[in-house]
Amino acid sequence: MTQHAKARRADDARTPTLTAIAVEKRPALATIVADRIRDAIVFGELGLGEAVSEERLASMLGVSRTPVREALTLLQLQGLIDVRPQRGSFVFQPSKADIAELCQFRVLVETGALRLAFASDRAVTLKELQMAQDALAAAEDVGDWVSAARADADFHGALFRHCGNRVFVQAYDLIAGRIGAARFFARQSEVSKRRTGAEHRLIIKHFARGDVDGAADVLTGHIDAMSERYAGAQRAMQQAAKTKAEQG
Repeated sequence: MTQHAKARRADDARTPTLTAIAVEKRPALATIVADRIRDAIVFGELGLGEAVSEERLASMLGVSRTPVREALTLLQLQGLIDVRPQRGSFVFQPSKADIAELCQFRVLVETGALRLAFASDRAVTLKELQMAQDALAAAEDVGDWVSAARADADFHGALFRHCGNRVFVQAYDLIAGRIGAARFFARQSEVSKRRTGAEHRLIIKHFARGDVDGAADVLTGHIDAMSERYAGAQRAMQQAAKTKAEQG
């Protein structure tokens, strides 16, 4: 990829998702609004635990409050929005136990999807894993962390696109937003930035060799590491806030 292309990708990635929407009949406006808010949560434009205002979102998106309210209900069902009586709506903020449970779920379904994809569509899966990792590396080279996160999600998504099992796909899609948001936050950890690509490449290496057990073992370790990387990102953010307060 040329430097010009890298720069253009970085510019594109920085374009806010919470911008005015042209009203469309299909799909339903609430669905479009939900997709925009979901992306804003998954890629950090709306922070974990942040209060979300129907009025503010409606203004940013150029729509009335009704589709925003409907969208927040849809996102609540996906676990991305937490509605607190008498307090309002907030972006979900997973606890340590929540992250551990997400990791347990991911290990079960992702290693299963890996084995199914290996058996049903090995060559295409391998190609897409490599393409996603190449995109992740290119994005990291220019410090484009949003594009890196999208490529990271695409890497794991390749397993489900080619697993040939709709139930696996549906189960994963139900909480993919929570996984993506937690993954994006965890990527703020320096360990995550250093290790993610290396772990992906090792998964690809085993997969290409036909060692599906080895690929599954590396994938399991890669997923389990998210708990500590998430905690590391939290510590780094808390330290940054403390330093800023002391300097202020």
